[in-house]
Amino acid sequence: MPTADAPTQVHPTLSDSIRTGAHGTALAIADPLQVRANKLDLLERLADALAHEIKNPLHSMVINLEVLKRRLSRPPGESGDVLRYATVLGQELERVNQRIELLLRLSRPERGGPEETTLNELVEEVMELVSLEARHRDATVEYQPAAQMVRVRLGRQAARQIILNIVLDALDGLTGGQTLRIAVRVEDGRAVMTVSGAASSDGGERLAVAAALAEAVGGRVDADAAERTLLLPASGTH
Repeated sequence: MPTADAPTQVHPTLSDSIRTGAHGTALAIADPLQVRANKLDLLERLADALAHEIKNPLHSMVINLEVLKRRLSRPPGESGDVLRYATVLGQELERVNQRIELLLRLSRPERGGPEETTLNELVEEVMELVSLEARHRDATVEYQPAAQMVRVRLGRQAARQIILNIVLDALDGLTGGQTLRIAVRVEDGRAVMTVSGAASSDGGERLAVAAALAEAVGGRVDADAAERTLLLPASGTH
């Protein structure tokens, strides 16, 4: 039985272990330079993926534009189905615009501070980027949103950075034919996201940044060999 003078034993949380580097060096909590470097790394990686996705609609636009020009050069009444080619051009332009907007969402600075939203909504905002990355690895993504959701309060840019770091950490080790599983639920009044994939391949650096950003808003990131869990408190509880 412990005495009054016995020192209190402090048990490190899993988030603490995540923030310990491969050589036992403690990583700074929410260090601005580390967070900034991580964000730039995410942008570079996702920009490369989006560049490949933009090539296809641009190529389609060039082809349809050439056909449209030839049709318009014909005498009146012989121009054919001009509207169909114009429609295709409009659709492909919209595809390019949507992909550029995805990258801009991540690159924009935080505006307006924290806001109330749901974890479902935050995950769905980055799902197309996640799907693009998965396709490049011939992997598949299964996403299960929560049937009911509590509201959380945090900045959207920080939320995207947290979620992308957790998801990409699980995705990087997957090979062709494997599946990345993302599920959102409510547990004990908190919003919870679990991501199941491969073991971490970067020494836990992405998870360290995700854990630091999550803890800054009262949340937590836990991880084992192949599963990561993000827990966020309901709005007004922290």
